[in-house]
Amino acid sequence: MTTQSSAFNFTRDFSGAKASPFLDSSGRLPVPYAQHAAELESARNEGYARGVEEGREAQRDEESARLAAALEQITQTMAVGFGQLDAIETNARTEALDFAKVFAAKIAGRLIEQAPIVPIEMAMRAILNDLRGAAHVAVRVAPSTVDACKNRLTLLLRENGLEPRLHVFPDPDVVAGDCRIEWADGGIVREREKLEYLIEKSIDVILAR
Repeated sequence: MTTQSSAFNFTRDFSGAKASPFLDSSGRLPVPYAQHAAELESARNEGYARGVEEGREAQRDEESARLAAALEQITQTMAVGFGQLDAIETNARTEALDFAKVFAAKIAGRLIEQAPIVPIEMAMRAILNDLRGAAHVAVRVAPSTVDACKNRLTLLLRENGLEPRLHVFPDPDVVAGDCRIEWADGGIVREREKLEYLIEKSIDVILAR
């Protein structure tokens, strides 16, 4: 009996692409473990760094949006605040002027009560230059101030080198402190009520600005 042995086949060619079923058909050799671990660590570090950077970018975007919203809120708050300050300033100015007006009126009233000749004398001083050369000067005042006015105005005219004939008449329509002065070339009227009206109009003009 004759047997044929095939345990060792030295005639087979292993150089082909499919020479061995134990090799990768793509031709790539297995990566050593150390290299594989290094590449894995590098990829992990690169991913971590990318994630950190993306997180920072997202945080910057969020902070920018939050800052923009805060600035917008501050701008709106300041606008409201400025409007309130303008209103407060206007109200304060109005109250201050009203107080000054009332205070001045009361002070003026008290001064006129105590010295009603003073405003008449001031009116006469304002027209001294216009009275130079005048022959007659007529002054109408409240009946209660006739004598005092005649004495004080006569002295005032003489102190300023004026010698017109002075006539002081009582006028029941003229309140204490007011007067009407007339001479040949003109005249002047001092009316406290009219002065207060003009002051009131001036205050209205100031507040309207």
